[in-house]
Amino acid sequence: MTTSRILVTGGASGIGAAIAGHWANLGHDVTITDVNDDAGRALASSLGCSYERLDVRDEGAWREFAAEHDAFDVVFLNAGVSTGDLIFGNPDTSPFTSFDLAAYRRTLGVNVDGVVFGVAHLAPAMVARGSGDIVVTASMASLYPIPPDPIYGLSKHAVSGFVKSLAPALLERGVCLSAICPFFVDTPLVPKEQQAQIRETGFDILTVDRVVEAAQMAVAERQAGAHWVIFPGAPIARHPDPTLG
Repeated sequence: MTTSRILVTGGASGIGAAIAGHWANLGHDVTITDVNDDAGRALASSLGCSYERLDVRDEGAWREFAAEHDAFDVVFLNAGVSTGDLIFGNPDTSPFTSFDLAAYRRTLGVNVDGVVFGVAHLAPAMVARGSGDIVVTASMASLYPIPPDPIYGLSKHAVSGFVKSLAPALLERGVCLSAICPFFVDTPLVPKEQQAQIRETGFDILTVDRVVEAAQMAVAERQAGAHWVIFPGAPIARHPDPTLG
């Protein structure tokens, strides 16, 4: 088996940790980044992979990180946050009735800048080599409205537009850019009480294993600009988009 160099941002917990674990267990050379140093180092130690601190909001940190690494084979731009307790929370606390500028900046910084800066600084080496895959963890909120947390929805719609717009040009140079779009997942991003509220609406919560399966599919299928939808009780499928063929 050929050993690939894999990068996972936001890899200390949740979806990122599961993705890192999957590829590390297959024998690949995995690097995890996060800002939760204790969890990141502990996970990396248990998996036999590398950990580096990286605040994905910091363009300068991205520049330094890229300069210190050769081209990765697969990059999972997974780091993400919500604005807090707004998902299935009280609409009265939404950003448009009680605007929290710090939460707004943090959400767009991690969810949007973290993707744009990652592609901007890692794609050039992949393009120069003529191969590679970049998979962005988007969300069902990148495809559909999410009224309880419109700022999260804004950030994920922005990521979706970025992926669709840039993917064709990157593919011409050998690099496949795509996205995975899970429903609510059993991770720290969705606390247990909110998971219970979601289940009361008749929907189940995804396991991280299902999201890892979609990440595998994105890398294996190499469909530029594709958005792979992961919904409870349904097979993983590419979201239809006539503009991408």
